[in-house]
Amino acid sequence: MLGYVALIFIIYLSIKLSFKLKGHKQVFLKYEVSSARLTFLQLSSLLYIVSLFGFALPFPWLDLLRPIPTGFLLLIPGIILGKKISGTMDRVGFDVAVKAGRVANNIMWLGVGTAIFMAGNILIRLLMGNDMLV
Repeated sequence: MLGYVALIFIIYLSIKLSFKLKGHKQVFLKYEVSSARLTFLQLSSLLYIVSLFGFALPFPWLDLLRPIPTGFLLLIPGIILGKKISGTMDRVGFDVAVKAGRVANNIMWLGVGTAIFMAGNILIRLLMGNDMLV
């Protein structure tokens, strides 16, 4: 049940942050963040939805790598790229750039929070000894 609430929360935040990233596009482009990296970060934030959706609902094709759930692998690009872009914008130092960098930083932390939720849920499942993930 908690997984479904988290899924709705992640969907809402991913879409909201994706639109905020688009709103700051000119600032990112002005301070040398390429349009391709920005688009990839937007898509990476939407991959958080896919990873949690695959975790909350039983999809066998998302369990291709059994020791590490595939959903964790979908989180990695957004976390890394969000950190890099956020660091780039923080080094600029202007208020507008720092505000834009916070959006990228929020995307990174949303991925970290999703990973922590998924890892905690897996740990609880292993300790309880049942097959329910959510």
